[in-house]
Amino acid sequence: MITIKTVIVGAGGHARVIFEILRHDRNIKVVAFVDNVADTSNEMIRNIPVVGGHSILPNLLNENVTGAIIGVGDNKLRSTHFEMIKNLGFEIIKAIHPTSHIAYDVKIGDGVVISTGATIATETIIGDNVIINTGAIVEHENIIEDGVHIAPGTSIAGRVTIKKGTFIGIGSVIKEYITIGENVVIGAGSVVLDDIPDNAVAVGSPARIVKINNK
Repeated sequence: MITIKTVIVGAGGHARVIFEILRHDRNIKVVAFVDNVADTSNEMIRNIPVVGGHSILPNLLNENVTGAIIGVGDNKLRSTHFEMIKNLGFEIIKAIHPTSHIAYDVKIGDGVVISTGATIATETIIGDNVIINTGAIVEHENIIEDGVHIAPGTSIAGRVTIKKGTFIGIGSVIKEYITIGENVVIGAGSVVLDDIPDNAVAVGSPARIVKINNK
């Protein structure tokens, strides 16, 4: 059995969640965290060192730390970091908690995080660098594009499309056959009954668009 020495990029709360998930994977050994903003002088996370900022990543790769995963919740930062580790040549790993329920035919991209108790139903397609957080429900035949973050306790009905870079807030509900555009923010506890265009911020029950962000 080959063990992949792995670095988690990030040292905040989401990085800690990923570390906990990866402890269940015997093929993965987390050996370091890196973070540009953490105090790296004596920082330890569960006895694993924060060894420096992003500039140290090539050195880790040369030391046979070949696996990497992004431990950042913010979608824009996560996307930037994902491209960085891919271009450096790391093997981008997945973190899938053993208590999640995933249908056999679900397609899962690189760098995906599926947290405790999440459910993903048949024929769903999940792109790269996606977070499906604690207890989220993703029903049948959904398309979840790259860089999406689905927060804890969200319920997504069947045949929904969520496009790149969108954030679905905690406890939200999305009706079947809905399309949510790119870089959308759905506020916590919202109920989405209609399609949402790119770059929109939508909140409430039912969800209403309150803002369109600049691209």
